[in-house]
Amino acid sequence: MMAVLLSLVSLSASAQQYSLTTYDRKSGLESQAINVLLQDRRGFIWAGTEMGLYRFDGGSFERMGEAQGFSRGEYVTAMVQNPRIGQLWVATQSGLRVGDGLHFSKVEPGEQPLVVDVGRQMVAPDDGRLLLVKNDRLMVLSGSDGQGWQLQPMFDEAQLAAVPQLRRITVIHATPGRLWIGCDGSLCSVDDAGRVTVYAEAEGVPRDTWTGLLLDCHGSLWLRGVHHMRELPASATRFLPRDLPAADMGVVSDNEILVEDAQGRVLTPTNRGLARWEGTAWTLMDSANGLPDIEITALLFDSHGTLWLGTYGRGISRWNGYGLVQGWGRGQGFESVPNWSILRFDAQHIWFANELGGSVLADGQARLQPWPIRFDPAPRQILSLARANDGAIWAGLYDRRVLRYDPASQRTTLAAELPAFVKFLHFDRQGRLWIATVNGIYRIDQVDAPAVRIPATQTTDQQCSDIAEAADGTLWFACNAGLLRFASGQWTRMDTGSTSIASGFSAVALGTDGSLWLGANEPGLFHAAVSGSRLSLTRIVDTWLDNTLVYFVRRDHRGWIWVGGSGGVDVYDGARWTHLSQADGLLWDETSQNGFFEDRDGSIWIATAIGASHILQPQAMLAYQPGKVLITSVMQGSAPVKPGDSIRLGGRHAALTVHYALLGKSSGGQPRYRYRLQDSEWIETGANVINLAGLPSGDYRLEIEAIDDDHRTVSPPAQFDFGVPPPWWLSWWSGLLAVSLLALLMALSWRWRSRRLRRHNRRLEAMVADRTVELTEEKRELERARAELYHQATHDSLTGIHNRRAILDQLAALLEPGRRPLPGLAVGLIDADHFKRINDTLGHQAGDAALLAIARHLQLHVRGDDRLGRYGGEEILLLLPGIDRPHAEQRMRDIQTAVSAVPHHWNGHAFVVTLSIGMVWIGTEATSVEDLIRRADAALYQAKSGGRDRVVVEAARAD
Repeated sequence: MMAVLLSLVSLSASAQQYSLTTYDRKSGLESQAINVLLQDRRGFIWAGTEMGLYRFDGGSFERMGEAQGFSRGEYVTAMVQNPRIGQLWVATQSGLRVGDGLHFSKVEPGEQPLVVDVGRQMVAPDDGRLLLVKNDRLMVLSGSDGQGWQLQPMFDEAQLAAVPQLRRITVIHATPGRLWIGCDGSLCSVDDAGRVTVYAEAEGVPRDTWTGLLLDCHGSLWLRGVHHMRELPASATRFLPRDLPAADMGVVSDNEILVEDAQGRVLTPTNRGLARWEGTAWTLMDSANGLPDIEITALLFDSHGTLWLGTYGRGISRWNGYGLVQGWGRGQGFESVPNWSILRFDAQHIWFANELGGSVLADGQARLQPWPIRFDPAPRQILSLARANDGAIWAGLYDRRVLRYDPASQRTTLAAELPAFVKFLHFDRQGRLWIATVNGIYRIDQVDAPAVRIPATQTTDQQCSDIAEAADGTLWFACNAGLLRFASGQWTRMDTGSTSIASGFSAVALGTDGSLWLGANEPGLFHAAVSGSRLSLTRIVDTWLDNTLVYFVRRDHRGWIWVGGSGGVDVYDGARWTHLSQADGLLWDETSQNGFFEDRDGSIWIATAIGASHILQPQAMLAYQPGKVLITSVMQGSAPVKPGDSIRLGGRHAALTVHYALLGKSSGGQPRYRYRLQDSEWIETGANVINLAGLPSGDYRLEIEAIDDDHRTVSPPAQFDFGVPPPWWLSWWSGLLAVSLLALLMALSWRWRSRRLRRHNRRLEAMVADRTVELTEEKRELERARAELYHQATHDSLTGIHNRRAILDQLAALLEPGRRPLPGLAVGLIDADHFKRINDTLGHQAGDAALLAIARHLQLHVRGDDRLGRYGGEEILLLLPGIDRPHAEQRMRDIQTAVSAVPHHWNGHAFVVTLSIGMVWIGTEATSVEDLIRRADAALYQAKSGGRDRVVVEAARAD
C-alpha cells in the first residue's frame, strides 16, 4: 500500500520542449474538432471530425465526399479496422459506413440507417463481424453488401437478467480470448465460452463511467474512467490504482483514449494535456511543453512511431521526433538564448554557454540551473568552452577574456585578456590551450602561463574560427586566410590549387579516412583530400548544403559528419545525407557556431537560437523510411477509370483526373512529386492531383514518384496503365467514305479550281502577314525575357545592385591588360558597423531594410562608370575606375560621410548605421582580384579596429 501511495504522489511535470506540426484549415481540415484518429493497413491516417471524414495524403487532409460514399458534413463518431480483413468501419450520426479505404458504402440492416451510440468504441473481430453499442446495448453486426446485413443483440434476456450491468455499455475492447466491457459503472469480461465476470470494488474497480480500455505489450490491462485510472498487471487478480491528480481528470469525454508508445509506456489525455506512465509515476505534459493549449480528443501512434494528437477545435498536431528528441529552452530554465557551446562537465553535469553566461543541467533533472562561474565583470557571450586534463573549464568570451573555472576550489580566474574576441578554444593532446580569435591564433602552454600569440608571419592576422586535431596530434585551423596546419612544430598554409575560396574557412572536421570536411564563409560544404601541403578540394553538390551557411562541422564516434547551419542539421553516415529540422523534432532550425556536442552515450546535443535539442537516438533519427505513392482514384469527369481501360480524351470528353497520396513519410512539410507518361521528361509538382488531356491515340503508362528532399531520394513509382483509342475518322469505313467523297469533290472542284486557288493564295498571304507580326512580337518578348534573366543572374535580389559574382567579374575585367582606365583604379570594401545588433534587436527584416537603404544611397553617389555590388552579408564592393589616388580618397570619404549620416526607421525605431571602408588604389601595376580583395579587407579590418565609422586607405606602395 505504501508503494502504491508513493507512486501516486510521485507525479512529475515533463521539462522538455517538444516540436509539433499542426494541421488546420490551411491543411484541408474544414472542421478542426477531431473525434477519432486511425491508421489503416495501407498506411493512411484517417481523421473523423464533426464535419466529415478526412484522409491524410502526406501533406494535407482530403475530405471524403460523394465519390467515396459520404454526404457533405457528416459527424464522424468512431472508426475501427481489422487489419487482417481490411474492412474499415466508420460510424457517423447519419449511419454506419464500411469500405476499403478508397470507397465506402452504407450499412443498412433492414434498409434502415445504423447509427452507433456517440463516442462508443467498436470492435472488428477476425470473423468479419462488427461489435458496436446502440442504445447502450452491445450489438453484433454480420453479413455483407451482397447478402444483406443482420443486427442482433450480443446478450439474450436471460444473460441480461443474470448480469443487469450489461444493459448499459460504455466501452468495449477485445483481447485474445476475452472481451472487456465497461458495464454500468463496473467492468465486465466475457470469455470465449460466453461466461461473464463482473469486476467491482472488491477487485479494485471503483464505480465510474469507464470509457477507455487498453491491453499493453506487458500484458497489463488499463482501465480509464472519468475519475479513475486502473491497471491490472498480467497474472494479477486485482486492479491497482493509477489515478492522475484530480485537477487533471474529471472532464467528461465520450471516448477516454489510452495508447501505448514504442517503449511500452501508456499515454492518456488529461484536462490540460497528456499523461505518460513511466513505470512508477505519471509524467504530465501540457502547453508549456509545446502541446496544444486545448483539450486533446484523439491519440494515434502510427506504424513509424509518430504520435498524432487530435484536438477539440485546433485541428491535428503531429509530434515530431517523439521519443527521439528532447528540447530545452527558457521554459526549462535557460537564462538566455541563443546558446553557443555545450560541454559535459563531469559524469553528472552538462554545461551550456550562452549570451548571458551559462547554465548547468544535472543528469536526470528536469530543469537547468545557473552555472557556478562568477567573475567581475560578469561573463557574457561565452562563445566556446573547453575542458582541461585537470578538470578545469576554460571559457572564451566575446569581450576578449579567457576565464578558468577550478571545480576543486570553485574559483574563477582570469587566464588571459586578448586583443580580439575569442572564437574557439581547444586543448591538444599535450595539454596546451589553443585559442582561435578574430585576429589570429594564441596559445597557453600551462596554467598561469601567459597567452602567446603565434606570429602572423607563420599563420595569419585574420579571423580563425575553428580547430580540429588528428589522431597523430596534427592541428588544423579554419581561418579567413585559408586552412592552416600545425604538425611537428611547423606551420603550413594549405594550397587549394585552382579552387580558391576567397572568403576563407569557418569550420573544419576530420573524416575517418584522414580527409577534411570544411565549411566556408559562404554557403556550401567542401570535402578535401590532403597530399603534402596541397588540398584537393571538392564542393559537395547538394540541394540543402548549397543553400546552407555552415556554422559547424563535426564528426561523431560513428564516423558520421554533422553539419549545422541556418536551416537545420545535415548528417552524412558514409552513404547518404539526411536533413534534420523542426519537422523531425529539433527545437529550432537555426544552429550555433560551436553548437554541437556528442555525449558519452552517443546522443547528440545541438545548440540553437532558442535553446538546445537533445537527439537521444541518432540511429533511429536517421533511419530511412521510404515513402510510397498510392494512386487513390482516376476519374474521367464523374466516371471512375480502372487500370487498362481505354478512354477518349478529345472532343467533348472530359480530361483524365488522377488523385494520389504519399504513405509512410514521417517527417513534415508538403511533399513534392514528379510524374511522366511513358519515357517522357519528368514533371515536378507539389499537388496531389494531375489532369491529363489532349493525348493522341496509343497505350500509356503514368508513373508518379515522391521526392524526398531530406534523404535525397525518390520513392518507387506508382503506375497506372490506360489506352486512348483512335478517333472515329481513322477507322476503315471512315477511310472508304473519305475516298468516295474525295473523288466526288475532285470532279466538282475542277470547275472552280482557278477561283479556289486565287482565294487560297490570298489566304496564305494574309496568314504569312499575321504570322510575321506574331513572330516579331515573340522575338520582342524573348529579348525582354533574356534581359530580365540576365538582370536576375547578375544583381542581388535584396538590394538591386550587382551580386557577388557579377561585381567580381567586373573587377577581373578591369584588371585585364589594356582595359584599365587611367590614371588608376580604386577598390573600396564597405561594411555596415554593428549590423548584427540590428538583426538581434529589431529582427532580420529591419536589417534587410537598412541594407537596402544603404545600397540605394550608395547608388546616388556613384558616377556613370563606377561599379557597386554586394560582396556578401552586409559587405559591399565599390569600384572607381579612371581616378587618381587623391580624388579616390576624397570620394570614398565623401560617400562614407554622406551615407553614414542617413537616418533609418523601422516599426517606430530610429537608428543610424555608420559605414567602415577599406580602400586600395592601384595605377598600372599588375595584380589579381584575390590580392585586391585581400588588401581591401585588411584596410577594412583597420577601419573596424580603429573604432569604425571611417575610411582607411592602404598606404601607398613604393614602385
